Amino acid sequence: MRIAILVLCALLSLPARASTLLVALEEANNAPFEFVDSNGQLTGFHVELIRAVSSRLGWTLEFERYPWKRAILALELGEVQAVSFVAKNPEREAFALFLPGNPLHVSRNTLYIKRSRAGEIHYLPDLEQMARRWRLASPSGYYISEEVNAMIANGMPIAQPTVTQSHLFSMLIAERYDAIFGFPYSLSSASANIPNLDQQVQRLDGALISGASMYLAFSRAAPAQLAEDFAKAYQLFRQDPAYAALAQRFEVTELLPKPGEFK
Repeated sequence: MRIAILVLCALLSLPARASTLLVALEEANNAPFEFVDSNGQLTGFHVELIRAVSSRLGWTLEFERYPWKRAILALELGEVQAVSFVAKNPEREAFALFLPGNPLHVSRNTLYIKRSRAGEIHYLPDLEQMARRWRLASPSGYYISEEVNAMIANGMPIAQPTVTQSHLFSMLIAERYDAIFGFPYSLSSASANIPNLDQQVQRLDGALISGASMYLAFSRAAPAQLAEDFAKAYQLFRQDPAYAALAQRFEVTELLPKPGEFK
């Protein structure tokens, strides 16, 4: 009860500016973060998180969906106040604010193997050793981590077939590869396309590879106070049980930023 009162007091102390927040999203199926559900409704972990925080601020919230490059251009030109699901880099920092309090999730990946090989294949934190010993693969175009990207750039034998994650699971089952990279939620997502997938494939014990933080990036052409107010309200929302419940609902608990990753 005391915690609830303290959180309420903190919320009441936030600036009461009446604002409209226009957020651009990529016009793609980025489930479980941003997607259109079977009822035609825009939803996902990012969408509902931004809605919850904006509601606490008393903001009117609007989403616009664009092709990715157009969304980033809209951010640069100040046509939108923010874009979701953005990784920080020096080029984008020239026109976008990446406040330490505004990462939405951290892109973590894992490795999957056939259940029948669980006694044979073991995770090695030294991924170069794994790549030399086992046939590893990642679907082309998927971000794993800077470490894995550097290994691929340096010629390490990590295959990148141009297939979907579901197709890559099928290739794993057929033993085209010994282990494949995927997101922690990939098995659940691909199960709709491959019957009994969870009975054939499992995550490799101990494998959880951290990648880039994904932000709600605010345009430098918008008032800086928008990004700061969002960060303050978002910090308070993370103390609310509704935050953990939202992550559970979309099966992204493992991808929540840890305290040291808000930077």
